[in-house]
Amino acid sequence: MELEKKVRKLEKKYGFRANPVLDQYFLINEDVIRRIVRYGRINKKDTVLEIGPGLGFITDKIAKRAGKLEAIEKAKNIKPVLEEELRQHDNINFTWEDCMKTKFPKFNKVISSLPFSISGPLTFKLVDYDFDKAVLVYQKEFAEKMKAKPGDSNYGRLSVMAQTYFKVKLREIVKRSAYYPQPDVDTAIVILTPRKTEKDPKFDEFIRQVFRYRNKKLSNAVKLGFNTDINDDRKVKELGLKELRKAYQEIKKEI
Repeated sequence: MELEKKVRKLEKKYGFRANPVLDQYFLINEDVIRRIVRYGRINKKDTVLEIGPGLGFITDKIAKRAGKLEAIEKAKNIKPVLEEELRQHDNINFTWEDCMKTKFPKFNKVISSLPFSISGPLTFKLVDYDFDKAVLVYQKEFAEKMKAKPGDSNYGRLSVMAQTYFKVKLREIVKRSAYYPQPDVDTAIVILTPRKTEKDPKFDEFIRQVFRYRNKKLSNAVKLGFNTDINDDRKVKELGLKELRKAYQEIKKEI
Protein backbone atom coordinates (compact mmCIF):
# COMPACT_ATOMS: atom_id res chain seq x y z
CA MET A 1 0.00 0.00 0.00
CA GLU A 2 1.18 3.49 -0.83
CA LEU A 3 0.34 4.80 2.62
CA GLU A 4 2.44 2.11 4.28
CA LYS A 5 5.42 3.36 2.29
CA LYS A 6 4.54 6.88 3.39
CA VAL A 7 4.47 5.84 7.06
CA ARG A 8 7.96 4.36 6.72
CA LYS A 9 9.21 7.52 5.04
CA LEU A 10 7.70 9.68 7.77
CA GLU A 11 9.26 7.51 10.47
CA LYS A 12 12.64 7.97 8.86
CA LYS A 13 12.19 11.69 8.15
CA TYR A 14 10.97 12.62 11.65
CA GLY A 15 12.87 10.00 13.66
CA PHE A 16 9.99 8.23 15.37
CA ARG A 17 8.55 4.72 15.46
CA ALA A 18 4.89 3.77 15.52
CA ASN A 19 4.29 2.59 19.08
CA PRO A 20 1.47 0.06 19.65
CA VAL A 21 1.77 0.70 23.40
CA LEU A 22 0.46 4.20 22.64
CA ASP A 23 -2.32 2.76 20.43
CA GLN A 24 -0.44 3.96 17.36
CA TYR A 25 -1.97 1.81 14.65
CA PHE A 26 -2.20 3.89 11.50
CA LEU A 27 -4.95 3.23 8.97
CA ILE A 28 -3.25 2.83 5.58
CA ASN A 29 -6.09 1.68 3.33
CA GLU A 30 -7.04 4.73 1.27
CA ASP A 31 -10.41 3.31 0.23
CA VAL A 32 -11.40 2.78 3.87
CA ILE A 33 -10.23 6.28 4.77
CA ARG A 34 -12.31 7.79 1.97
CA ARG A 35 -15.40 5.88 3.12
CA ILE A 36 -14.95 6.96 6.75
CA VAL A 37 -14.90 10.60 5.68
CA ARG A 38 -17.78 10.10 3.23
CA TYR A 39 -19.98 8.62 5.97
CA GLY A 40 -19.61 11.94 7.79
CA ARG A 41 -21.23 13.90 4.93
CA ILE A 42 -19.00 16.85 5.73
CA ASN A 43 -19.46 20.33 4.30
CA LYS A 44 -18.04 23.79 4.93
CA LYS A 45 -20.64 24.50 7.62
CA ASP A 46 -19.28 21.68 9.77
CA THR A 47 -16.82 21.84 12.64
CA VAL A 48 -15.38 18.36 12.98
CA LEU A 49 -13.73 16.88 16.08
CA GLU A 50 -11.03 14.27 15.49
CA ILE A 51 -9.57 12.33 18.42
CA GLY A 52 -6.14 10.84 17.80
CA PRO A 53 -5.34 12.08 14.28
CA GLY A 54 -2.24 9.87 14.12
CA LEU A 55 -0.22 10.79 11.05
CA GLY A 56 -3.02 12.87 9.57
CA PHE A 57 -4.22 10.65 6.73
CA ILE A 58 -7.88 11.00 7.74
CA THR A 59 -7.23 14.53 9.02
CA ASP A 60 -6.12 15.72 5.58
CA LYS A 61 -9.32 14.56 3.92
CA ILE A 62 -11.54 16.02 6.65
CA ALA A 63 -9.77 19.39 6.41
CA LYS A 64 -10.40 19.56 2.67
CA ARG A 65 -14.15 19.33 3.25
CA ALA A 66 -14.90 20.88 6.65
CA GLY A 67 -15.14 24.50 7.64
CA LYS A 68 -13.03 23.80 10.72
CA LEU A 69 -11.28 20.79 12.22
CA GLU A 70 -10.50 20.42 15.91
CA ALA A 71 -7.86 17.70 16.31
CA ILE A 72 -6.82 16.43 19.75
CA GLU A 73 -3.61 14.41 20.05
CA LYS A 74 -1.55 13.61 23.13
CA ALA A 75 1.37 11.75 21.50
CA LYS A 76 4.17 14.29 21.34
CA ASN A 77 6.34 12.06 19.14
CA ILE A 78 4.09 12.75 16.14
CA LYS A 79 3.50 16.46 16.79
CA PRO A 80 6.21 17.55 14.28
CA VAL A 81 4.71 15.24 11.65
CA LEU A 82 1.23 16.68 11.90
CA GLU A 83 2.36 20.30 12.10
CA GLU A 84 4.61 20.00 9.05
CA GLU A 85 2.70 17.60 6.83
CA LEU A 86 -0.63 19.40 7.27
CA ARG A 87 0.70 22.95 7.24
CA GLN A 88 -1.21 23.71 4.00
CA HIS A 89 -4.51 23.58 5.90
CA ASP A 90 -5.40 26.78 7.74
CA ASN A 91 -8.65 25.37 9.19
CA ILE A 92 -7.07 22.86 11.59
CA ASN A 93 -6.71 23.67 15.28
CA PHE A 94 -4.52 21.19 17.17
CA THR A 95 -4.84 20.55 20.90
CA TRP A 96 -1.83 18.66 22.26
CA GLU A 97 -3.46 17.09 25.31
CA ASP A 98 -5.05 13.90 26.57
CA CYS A 99 -8.60 13.97 25.21
CA MET A 100 -9.93 12.41 28.41
CA LYS A 101 -8.52 15.26 30.50
CA THR A 102 -9.56 18.24 28.40
CA LYS A 103 -12.85 19.94 27.59
CA PHE A 104 -13.75 19.56 23.95
CA PRO A 105 -14.10 22.69 21.83
CA LYS A 106 -17.38 23.31 20.04
CA PHE A 107 -18.12 20.83 17.23
CA ASN A 108 -21.08 19.33 15.41
CA LYS A 109 -19.54 16.13 14.01
CA VAL A 110 -16.94 13.63 15.16
CA ILE A 111 -14.79 11.54 12.83
CA SER A 112 -12.07 9.44 14.43
CA SER A 113 -10.21 6.19 14.24
CA LEU A 114 -10.13 5.90 18.01
CA PRO A 115 -7.24 4.71 20.18
CA PHE A 116 -8.45 1.28 21.31
CA SER A 117 -7.77 1.90 25.00
CA ILE A 118 -10.24 4.81 25.31
CA SER A 119 -13.15 3.45 23.26
CA GLY A 120 -15.55 3.22 26.21
CA PRO A 121 -14.61 6.36 28.17
CA LEU A 122 -14.48 8.51 25.03
CA THR A 123 -17.84 7.29 23.78
CA PHE A 124 -19.58 8.16 27.02
CA LYS A 125 -17.74 11.46 27.36
CA LEU A 126 -19.46 12.41 24.09
CA VAL A 127 -22.82 12.07 25.87
CA ASP A 128 -22.06 15.40 27.57
CA TYR A 129 -21.83 17.23 24.23
CA ASP A 130 -24.38 18.41 21.70
CA PHE A 131 -23.54 17.21 18.18
CA ASP A 132 -25.19 15.74 15.08
CA LYS A 133 -23.23 12.62 14.20
CA ALA A 134 -20.11 10.60 15.03
CA VAL A 135 -18.26 8.29 12.64
CA LEU A 136 -15.95 6.23 14.83
CA VAL A 137 -13.65 3.26 14.26
CA TYR A 138 -13.67 0.78 17.15
CA GLN A 139 -12.30 -2.67 17.77
CA LYS A 140 -14.71 -5.09 16.08
CA GLU A 141 -15.68 -6.84 19.33
CA PHE A 142 -16.42 -3.54 21.04
CA ALA A 143 -18.58 -2.37 18.13
CA GLU A 144 -20.54 -5.61 18.08
CA LYS A 145 -21.25 -5.29 21.80
CA MET A 146 -22.52 -1.76 21.27
CA LYS A 147 -25.21 -2.92 18.83
CA ALA A 148 -26.01 -6.31 20.43
CA LYS A 149 -29.65 -7.17 21.14
CA PRO A 150 -31.22 -8.88 24.18
CA GLY A 151 -30.37 -12.57 24.19
CA ASP A 152 -27.19 -12.15 22.12
CA SER A 153 -24.11 -13.70 23.69
CA ASN A 154 -22.33 -10.32 23.72
CA TYR A 155 -25.32 -8.29 24.99
CA GLY A 156 -24.46 -6.48 28.20
CA ARG A 157 -24.05 -3.21 30.01
CA LEU A 158 -22.20 -1.61 27.09
CA SER A 159 -25.04 -2.52 24.71
CA VAL A 160 -27.68 -0.95 26.96
CA MET A 161 -25.74 2.21 27.72
CA ALA A 162 -24.70 2.82 24.11
CA GLN A 163 -28.25 2.31 22.87
CA THR A 164 -29.64 4.52 25.65
CA TYR A 165 -27.76 7.55 24.38
CA PHE A 166 -27.18 6.78 20.69
CA LYS A 167 -28.64 5.16 17.62
CA VAL A 168 -25.86 2.70 16.77
CA LYS A 169 -25.19 1.62 13.18
CA LEU A 170 -22.29 -0.67 12.28
CA ARG A 171 -21.40 0.22 8.69
CA GLU A 172 -18.52 -2.13 7.90
CA ILE A 173 -15.76 -4.34 9.24
CA VAL A 174 -12.16 -3.27 8.56
CA LYS A 175 -9.56 -6.04 8.37
CA ARG A 176 -6.46 -5.70 10.54
CA SER A 177 -4.34 -5.76 7.38
CA ALA A 178 -5.58 -2.20 6.72
CA TYR A 179 -3.27 -0.94 9.48
CA TYR A 180 0.43 -0.33 10.05
CA PRO A 181 1.65 -1.72 12.34
CA GLN A 182 -0.96 -4.49 12.16
CA PRO A 183 -3.02 -4.91 15.36
CA ASP A 184 -4.23 -8.26 16.68
CA VAL A 185 -7.89 -7.45 15.96
CA ASP A 186 -10.15 -6.30 13.15
CA THR A 187 -12.02 -3.03 13.55
CA ALA A 188 -15.45 -1.67 12.63
CA ILE A 189 -16.77 1.65 11.41
CA VAL A 190 -19.73 2.74 13.52
CA ILE A 191 -22.07 5.70 13.09
CA LEU A 192 -23.54 7.13 16.30
CA THR A 193 -26.51 9.49 16.19
CA PRO A 194 -27.31 11.07 19.58
CA ARG A 195 -30.73 10.43 21.08
CA LYS A 196 -32.52 13.14 23.05
CA THR A 197 -31.92 11.32 26.32
CA GLU A 198 -30.89 13.20 29.44
CA LYS A 199 -28.21 11.64 31.59
CA ASP A 200 -29.56 9.91 34.68
CA PRO A 201 -26.77 8.74 37.00
CA LYS A 202 -29.22 6.57 38.94
CA PHE A 203 -30.25 4.71 35.78
CA ASP A 204 -26.59 4.26 34.85
CA GLU A 205 -25.96 2.77 38.31
CA PHE A 206 -29.00 0.50 37.98
CA ILE A 207 -27.68 -0.91 34.70
CA ARG A 208 -24.16 -1.26 36.11
CA GLN A 209 -25.41 -3.26 39.09
CA VAL A 210 -27.91 -5.58 37.41
CA PHE A 211 -25.52 -6.50 34.59
CA ARG A 212 -23.05 -7.74 37.16
CA TYR A 213 -25.55 -10.61 37.32
CA ARG A 214 -26.60 -10.76 33.67
CA ASN A 215 -27.25 -14.54 33.80
CA LYS A 216 -29.52 -14.29 36.84
CA LYS A 217 -33.20 -13.42 37.13
CA LEU A 218 -33.81 -9.68 37.37
CA SER A 219 -35.42 -10.17 40.79
CA ASN A 220 -32.22 -11.79 42.07
CA ALA A 221 -29.97 -9.18 40.45
CA VAL A 222 -31.95 -6.33 42.04
CA LYS A 223 -31.85 -8.05 45.42
CA LEU A 224 -28.09 -8.55 45.20
CA GLY A 225 -27.39 -5.09 43.80
CA PHE A 226 -29.78 -2.94 45.83
CA ASN A 227 -31.18 -5.16 48.58
CA THR A 228 -34.71 -4.49 47.40
CA ASP A 229 -37.44 -6.58 45.78
CA ILE A 230 -38.96 -6.67 42.32
CA ASN A 231 -41.29 -9.28 40.86
CA ASP A 232 -39.59 -10.24 37.59
CA ASP A 233 -38.23 -13.73 36.88
CA ARG A 234 -36.79 -12.95 33.45
CA LYS A 235 -33.02 -13.09 33.09
CA VAL A 236 -31.23 -9.75 32.93
CA LYS A 237 -29.54 -10.63 29.62
CA GLU A 238 -32.95 -11.13 27.97
CA LEU A 239 -34.34 -7.67 28.82
CA GLY A 240 -34.41 -4.80 26.33
CA LEU A 241 -34.03 -1.11 27.05
CA LYS A 242 -37.77 -0.46 27.51
CA GLU A 243 -38.12 -3.36 29.95
CA LEU A 244 -35.06 -2.28 31.90
CA ARG A 245 -36.34 1.29 32.13
CA LYS A 246 -39.67 0.04 33.43
CA ALA A 247 -37.92 -2.04 36.11
CA TYR A 248 -35.73 0.93 37.00
CA GLN A 249 -38.78 3.14 37.59
CA GLU A 250 -40.13 0.56 40.04
CA ILE A 251 -37.06 0.70 42.30
CA LYS A 252 -35.73 4.19 41.47
CA LYS A 253 -36.39 5.45 44.99
CA GLU A 254 -34.25 2.66 46.43
CA ILE A 255 -31.12 3.59 44.47
